[in-house]
Amino acid sequence: MIDTIVTDMDGTLLVSAGDAIHPRNKERLLEWQKDGKNLFLATGRLDLAILPFIHELNITKPVISCNGGLVRDFSTGEILFKSDLALETIERVLDTLRPLNVNYHLYTTKRILGPSNTGKIAFFNEQNKILPENEQVPITITNNPLSELQEGEFPLKILVIEKEATKREQIKETLSTFNLSVLASAANLIDIMNPGIDKAHGLNYLAENGYIDLDKTIAFGDNENDVGMLMLAKTGVAMQNGIPLALERADFVTKTNDEGGLALFLEQHVL
Repeated sequence: MIDTIVTDMDGTLLVSAGDAIHPRNKERLLEWQKDGKNLFLATGRLDLAILPFIHELNITKPVISCNGGLVRDFSTGEILFKSDLALETIERVLDTLRPLNVNYHLYTTKRILGPSNTGKIAFFNEQNKILPENEQVPITITNNPLSELQEGEFPLKILVIEKEATKREQIKETLSTFNLSVLASAANLIDIMNPGIDKAHGLNYLAENGYIDLDKTIAFGDNENDVGMLMLAKTGVAMQNGIPLALERADFVTKTNDEGGLALFLEQHVL
């Protein structure tokens, strides 16, 4: 008996533009919660960057964000778990990547920092223009993000943005000497976190602390950063638009995110 859904956002719950929940998914997930069942979000994004979706789906459960680097309860604002990167580690990573002219963002418990209005920062800045103030993504443009950190602000993830596949492989190879978790969250994104941190780690935290029963949990995802979560849940479902590894490791494959594949699977196999 499945009573819990854990879903990735980009490439899974959302349409490909990344700015809206597929309407079929929204309808089914609102009904799911009305029936007293559980819905959790697990995303590579910072949780503060998905507030519109949290509100739209009436999410009351803790949110796994930064690929498992952060678990926050938005009903109380309490951070339940965080795995913050050491400042010296961030300095070493950025120094190592600097000769490759890498574009990056730094995700913290309070905001997103980066050297230019590009990549996800540009995307979120555009979204901020139409969002109410309480849903806007906190962003700081700076060439020295570490000098901007405030007391009680913890860096969780370095996000590298690179569209060229060969350069992404070069970046991953360069980082292979570091004891870090390095995962792809989209075709042009590389997520750098503490070792052992991924969405499966966040999911396991929720299970160990009584929020979910893994034997009653179904997980949906599409990318490298979802694979561990798909394998840990009782049932793992990959989107047809997912990478080959996600398709291989999942128990089932459903239609694409742009077809509302999550809702279609629920309708055909769970509801």
